[in-house]
Amino acid sequence: MQDKVKNWEELCNDGENYGGEGENLSPKEKILFENIKDKKVLKIQDAYLFSKTGKIEDDHGKNLAKMIANFPFIKTISSMILTHNQLGPDGMKILAESAYLPKIVDLHLGSNNLGDEGAIIIAQSEVFSELVTLNLECNGITSKGTKALAQSSVLKKVEYLNLVDNRAGDEGAFAIANSDNLGKLTYLHLGGNRVKSEEAKTALKNSPKLTKLEKLKVF
Repeated sequence: MQDKVKNWEELCNDGENYGGEGENLSPKEKILFENIKDKKVLKIQDAYLFSKTGKIEDDHGKNLAKMIANFPFIKTISSMILTHNQLGPDGMKILAESAYLPKIVDLHLGSNNLGDEGAIIIAQSEVFSELVTLNLECNGITSKGTKALAQSSVLKKVEYLNLVDNRAGDEGAFAIANSDNLGKLTYLHLGGNRVKSEEAKTALKNSPKLTKLEKLKVF
């Protein structure tokens, strides 16, 4: 009698994959596998998910990026949520160069110490050219990184951009207001970005480039 083919939820529960390909996963790989939902969303919202496998290493973010980058089961995902995982720019570079990572639509990387270097990697990597949602809150991104995002020809499809609690400043705000590439934005959050001048705030509100913007948060 032929064995019943397991559905995705059953596979996530026992760490196996279709055809038995995932039966030899390591404990950390199993956690990764179990957090790919419906084959579409990779959701690792906190490094402490891995605490049951031992102490969280100082280089957890880089190691996680390597594991994801070399994990064939990510080939079907369209969304990636990797908040609070200490990725840093090194981890971001590893992910951007992955042979398995598809051109995802939603990317959430809040609180990962990406800095300007990480923002620049995202802005220059073709793997992110289909992004519609980009969340980079709390990453220490200054006007330099914000300019890279604003000037990126890769990010032309982004409609939702969350940069809350970074350091874009007035200079970064002006860069977004004058961007020729972010014209599809409908939502922009620049709260907590040290945008102090009324000129910068007005430039965002009245930008002839951001004609589709429906929701703007800047304070």
